Amino acid sequence: MKFISKIYKSTSLLPLLTLLALGSCSSDDLFDEDYGASNGSATFNISAAGSEVGVVTRAGEVENPTVINDMRFLLSDLDGNVIDHHYGRFENQFTKLTIDGLKPGDYKISFLASLADARQTSYGTPSEGSDPWLVNEADGEPLDGLYCYKTTTFSVGSGVPTANIELDHCIARVFVDLQMPNPSLWRNVKKVAVTLNEKIPAAINADGSYSGLKTVDSYEIYRPDGTFTFTTFPSDRPVSGYVDIESSREGGDDFTQRYEFSDLKLEAGKVARINLEYRHPDTKAGLLHVTPEELWRFEPDTMFLASEPQEIFYDNTLRYFYAERPLMLSVTDEGKLNLKFYSPIPIKNVKIKGLFNKITTEWVDLAVIDEVVPFLDCTFDLPVRTHDCVYETESGRKVTIPAMPDLSNLDYTIKFECDDPFMKKIATIDSHWHIRFSAYQADQGHAYWRHMDPLLCRHAVALALNMAYMFSSPEFNEELQKYDGILHDNNGNAIDLEALRRTIRNHGGLKMGRVVGVGGLGGGQTYGLADYCYTGVYHNSTPEGSNPHNYARQAMFHEYGHCLGYGHSSNMTYGDCWTVICAKMFVELGRAGKLPVSNITDVTDLPM
Repeated sequence: MKFISKIYKSTSLLPLLTLLALGSCSSDDLFDEDYGASNGSATFNISAAGSEVGVVTRAGEVENPTVINDMRFLLSDLDGNVIDHHYGRFENQFTKLTIDGLKPGDYKISFLASLADARQTSYGTPSEGSDPWLVNEADGEPLDGLYCYKTTTFSVGSGVPTANIELDHCIARVFVDLQMPNPSLWRNVKKVAVTLNEKIPAAINADGSYSGLKTVDSYEIYRPDGTFTFTTFPSDRPVSGYVDIESSREGGDDFTQRYEFSDLKLEAGKVARINLEYRHPDTKAGLLHVTPEELWRFEPDTMFLASEPQEIFYDNTLRYFYAERPLMLSVTDEGKLNLKFYSPIPIKNVKIKGLFNKITTEWVDLAVIDEVVPFLDCTFDLPVRTHDCVYETESGRKVTIPAMPDLSNLDYTIKFECDDPFMKKIATIDSHWHIRFSAYQADQGHAYWRHMDPLLCRHAVALALNMAYMFSSPEFNEELQKYDGILHDNNGNAIDLEALRRTIRNHGGLKMGRVVGVGGLGGGQTYGLADYCYTGVYHNSTPEGSNPHNYARQAMFHEYGHCLGYGHSSNMTYGDCWTVICAKMFVELGRAGKLPVSNITDVTDLPM
């Protein structure tokens, strides 16, 4: 069958005049000479139906697009004679079609829309219903686009008929569901290709039927996110075929495994699934190896995003850490491994080890995380929950741990190793401050207390890490020694510096809050600062060369003086001693890049 291939496409909101070729039939006598007359018009409001065959996102979820990027219509009489009509116009991104100039009578109209284009297609100009309208031109490939079709009848008489048209998907989607025994194995997949033994339709016709035959041969559907899918014209009979998956071995060559399937039903508007169990030499490996590219598979969360509600960051069971342990590891009641990282600075190469309490006497490698991103909150489910796993011990021995479907927090113990420069700084902190967040009396009409927000919580994390590190540093303690006999307590007695150092080390921690009207409020573990104090203490929050003892740093260490038990009658809050020592060293260490979080941009440049 010979037809003329034409493409009419517009991505703008401007009306589109769609012209369809007229075959041997002439229907000019169906048009009113006065085609603008109201009784010669018809209006169609057009939308696309939701469907599981919609656009697939990075995470493998299906989204149903509603934006039509290409639309055409075919008008005919009830006998099927195509009308070469020039008075149709689209509006509002193809969601409205108005046809003018029709004489009273009965008509048939068909719509063909694209929601996501295929790569190699052509459009025909049908003269009858069995003529191809949209054709897949690709060799050895399915259509792999998203298209909708609808046909309906309407009548023109008195008034202007209006119809609501919901387009139906005219393609089928195929998913290759690859079942992974260990999420880390996804990074070994290099190529996924599908071959069908039977030919499938190559075109949709004007009447909505399908025609032509097309092979699908080694069609690559690999996506780095591990979502393997494509769309195709439906078939009137089930198909069979095979999937070839090329994978890599750890430190070895690539290899290909073939997976056969049969009885796959390709139905319009529906999803066909090919379920496969991944075969790989390392399928029993229990080690979770998490790369930056694959982290998303573990459904990571980010703490202190702008959208994080107060009931989360004020909950001291959900948001807390210790100054010397910003990387918080725990085992949930369900036996999952939870990691929270309280830092705006990322770290690399974290190795998590476990001891299966009733099975092994040696620590085994549970996980390797190539990069822990700032403020990460992530829970990892161990593969041993579903099947026997092989783990490597610290001595290099391989041990098999039987499947533990009822794995709980009583079954194993964890620890981690990390030689990242940030963690080496943290390792020098000699205090065990418990850091958390509080609203205090913000909801009771207090004159000074106000609510924290997520960004201030991030600055509070940086402040606590920096302050704890500074107090542990040799630079600070050397400077502090210069004030031996000069610092005095509430009663004017000289402060024993070793006793002061012990007090700092043994201080229970800080509950961070926010104030207005004053620079800060503090005492015991209560610690509140104004916004400008949280943000104004970094070395680059003030101009280079300016006095380190600015108001923000003075307030920061003034309030901590109260937390250490000193009042205004000492020189641990006011005066040119304690707050001056602290501000001077805080700026010097920050300028030298020695603080864990040296720059304000380490916090402010992070996405919120």
